[in-house]
Amino acid sequence: MDKNQEPVTQTVENTEVPVTEPVVKTEAKGEEKTFTQEEVNAMILKAQKKMPSKEEMQAFNEWKESQKTEAEKQTELTQKIHDTENENVSLKQEIQVLRSGVNADDVDYVLFKVSKMEGDFEDNLNDFLKGNPKYLQNTEVIEPVNKDTGVPVIKVDGQKESGVTAILKNKHPELFKN
Repeated sequence: MDKNQEPVTQTVENTEVPVTEPVVKTEAKGEEKTFTQEEVNAMILKAQKKMPSKEEMQAFNEWKESQKTEAEKQTELTQKIHDTENENVSLKQEIQVLRSGVNADDVDYVLFKVSKMEGDFEDNLNDFLKGNPKYLQNTEVIEPVNKDTGVPVIKVDGQKESGVTAILKNKHPELFKN
């Protein structure tokens, strides 16, 4: 027994019965108990021994799963299907927003605003983008120097080209003339 612990007895109807839990004497206020690394390691090891192993946890989870009723299993399956359908709709809407030409940085905002509107998503998206064209991509394509004036002409093009095609067009415009 620790030097700080002392067994306590209680008198119950003229009989002394030892209490199973020892009372710890506290040291003077302001003093704190410090532990050595070995004491800390021993406490951790003791706590780990009380914890179930991975195999025990897996066996418990399997037992817990087997105790579920058929209705609970059906409810879980229905919930998973519902969640998957919602994710599918959300991803389709995001693709639709991207294909409509919205800037990549503004996709989440436009998707949020349009999804809060009543009615068909596609119609709402078109209406929203007509009223807010600032969210649409505007790609600038610099054409080679005009042979007549010598001034570069900037043309706004709604179709975005891949990087390789744009570089090739800039270096060899004669390949892309119609």
